[in-house]
Amino acid sequence: LMKSISMGVIALATAGLSLAASKTTFEDLQSTTSAVKTHADAVNTIYRTTGYDWNAEHLQAIRDETNRIGQDLRKLQESPLTSTEERAINHAIPILQTMAAHATSAIQALNEKGRPVDNNGPVYNDNFHNHMLAVEANAAQAEKIFQSLRPYEETRGPLESRQEQKANPDASQPQDAGR
Repeated sequence: LMKSISMGVIALATAGLSLAASKTTFEDLQSTTSAVKTHADAVNTIYRTTGYDWNAEHLQAIRDETNRIGQDLRKLQESPLTSTEERAINHAIPILQTMAAHATSAIQALNEKGRPVDNNGPVYNDNFHNHMLAVEANAAQAEKIFQSLRPYEETRGPLESRQEQKANPDASQPQDAGR
């Protein structure tokens, strides 16, 4: 009997750690997509007035953040998720794949055009800019998906207890002793 109780406690503790890891990973995804959006916005705002190196530096950061997103998604797919988290992931994956494809295309567009003649002059590359606009838009959309999970996670406990009270109305109502 002690063995089965111990195994049950270990299973519950492990499940709790997995759910805590999921929450951290969703927070990481929100933070990382926000970073991608910020870098893309910086590039989109002044890409023609800044040098090749500056644009390439932000593009490198976007590539690194996009790779980090992929790692976080793999972690989440290996851990237990609530149905809401699963729906969020399923909704976000195509958006993130599109974002990654546009980031790759932006890298290719910057490489094809090459360094400006004056070595670090402005980047006049509309193909690069179009891909960066798409990266920013997709990152913003994914960020909203991950952001929307926070209020759900914070209210899940109170909502579940209210649902239990509705399912068991006798448990929440005082019983009349005089009947």
